[in-house]
Amino acid sequence: MTAAPEEYDLDLKVAELKISGFTSFENLIAPKKIDRIREAFMPRLDRLKARESHEIHPEERGEVRTGKGRQQFVNRYTMHVPWELPFSDPEIYENPVVLAFLERYWGADDFHITCYHSNNPYPGSEYQPWHRDIHLVTPHVGLPICPHFGVKFPLVDTSEENGSFEVMPGTQYLADPDMEKTYDDVLLRGDFPPAHRLNLKKGTFWVQDPRTLHRGTPNRSDQARGELVICYSRPWFRTSTIEMTEAEYAKLSDRGRELLSRSTIVAA
Repeated sequence: MTAAPEEYDLDLKVAELKISGFTSFENLIAPKKIDRIREAFMPRLDRLKARESHEIHPEERGEVRTGKGRQQFVNRYTMHVPWELPFSDPEIYENPVVLAFLERYWGADDFHITCYHSNNPYPGSEYQPWHRDIHLVTPHVGLPICPHFGVKFPLVDTSEENGSFEVMPGTQYLADPDMEKTYDDVLLRGDFPPAHRLNLKKGTFWVQDPRTLHRGTPNRSDQARGELVICYSRPWFRTSTIEMTEAEYAKLSDRGRELLSRSTIVAA
């Protein structure tokens, strides 16, 4: 059964996002559905790893349908997620809790889905540098409302053993352009409040303000820790677009077509 917005305190979740720069929704998706997604995802990711493992590359390569991605850091791979089942399940991208939450935060429903991506540390991965996932939109001004979010969900339980994400709460309002390239050095040498480790259960979604400083951590387990992310953006915020075939577009609900109205239609 799909979770309903009434099962969560959305005002509290909005407050968590505004104060900490992230929030999470536990038990949002049945673990069995996440398992089906992982079963379809991992062979694609393994093929990309086999193709890209010889070098760390600054740009993603390939086609979305067959594996567009790269080795970003040692044993850490990014890959676009193709718009097809089981990934294009409406319970994932059109989840009523997520949409109600975003509408509550933005006070509007005219947002769009602008990416479907993944971050995947394999065994032997290392710490990422502390970073944010968005450029500094307004230098010297920490906007109270962010126009773009990543809604993320791990494909396995995440822990300190398999490289769960680490976030530095409250850093989403930093807007000093002189610090943009020094966060890793500053945070590693200075005295700051403890970072928060996002150890999440499978079936949890977490919403990240992309301005919040965070980093991936080493995966010391014996399997990859896959995590998918769907991006939602306000109309004026331009990012990437989703690629899908006409057949996939025809399956969308009316709300789905609104969310994906900026998608690029590609040949089957």
